[in-house]
Amino acid sequence: MNELELTYLPYSLKFKVPFVTSKVIMKERKGFIIEVTDSSGVKGIGDIAPLTEFGVESCETAEEQLKHIRLKIELRENIRKSITDFLTPYDNYPALRHGLEQAILSFICNKTKLKLNELLELNLAKEININAVIGFLPPKDSAKLAKDFVNEGYSTIKVKLGRENFAEDEAVINEIRNAVNESVKLRVDINGKWNLNEAIDNLNKLEKYNIEYAEEPVSGFEKFIDLSKETNVALAPDESLRNKDDAIAFIDSNIISFLILKPMMLGGLISVLELSQLAKSKNITPVITSSFESTVGRVNAVIAAAAVNTETAHGLGTAKYFEKDLIEDPFQIVKGKIKL
Repeated sequence: MNELELTYLPYSLKFKVPFVTSKVIMKERKGFIIEVTDSSGVKGIGDIAPLTEFGVESCETAEEQLKHIRLKIELRENIRKSITDFLTPYDNYPALRHGLEQAILSFICNKTKLKLNELLELNLAKEININAVIGFLPPKDSAKLAKDFVNEGYSTIKVKLGRENFAEDEAVINEIRNAVNESVKLRVDINGKWNLNEAIDNLNKLEKYNIEYAEEPVSGFEKFIDLSKETNVALAPDESLRNKDDAIAFIDSNIISFLILKPMMLGGLISVLELSQLAKSKNITPVITSSFESTVGRVNAVIAAAAVNTETAHGLGTAKYFEKDLIEDPFQIVKGKIKL
């Protein structure tokens, strides 16, 4: 039985400019860095960063839980199962669970002198393709930024949609598609803004722009089922995945082609690794994205994306949006890729 002392410190990361989506305007990102230490001084760290607008917990609820946690964990031969079993009481606090799991894994790696991929027996890709992101900007500005991204080496661009007037959304996509060639993949993210009828109409209008997939065009499993019958655009749930069971339901439904997996929103790396493997077994492409957490937490997303081991672009390029991060990013993006 390993007894670990747990301490934590809050953090706040300021955005260089507000990041605007159809659901929220983000000006700062708050969370906690936790540290666990055993009696011999071996440490592990993790990141807890609830995203209240998209998740099920807040910083306040996570901190309230933190105050009462006592870490006594028995590590059996099956490390994944040992940690999963220990963290089951925190399944309803996914960001908290993420941070605890990350800190425990970090501690074990430091204790055993193993790398994380060695500890979890992961076959990691040597490089990861990253998608660029365009928030709510006017059409001409969006097109210019898209061209800049392509010149930097990005081959996939995610565009935030969901303005009050869809004609403005379409104008943005039209300008971007005219600015970049067809080999550049465009994916759109609506953050659940549209109702079912709007989604049907809007996606049918966007189909001619060769959209890779539409991320969270509607909210909820049943609406995704209905929408899948009315559009040829590939669908990818994101915020509709509130927990592991939601993700499994989508994987089993046969209505999606892509699955957005955020380690911070789904309880940590181990859950996302399991969901990725299950999705791939059903010919669904996992796309790993960060949640604007700190560089500490983003490491988990990078490892998960490398474990997917496909050519698909992942959403990990969030570090550049902050004025200053907690630590230097160990996974810099160069020419649209992260090299491990």
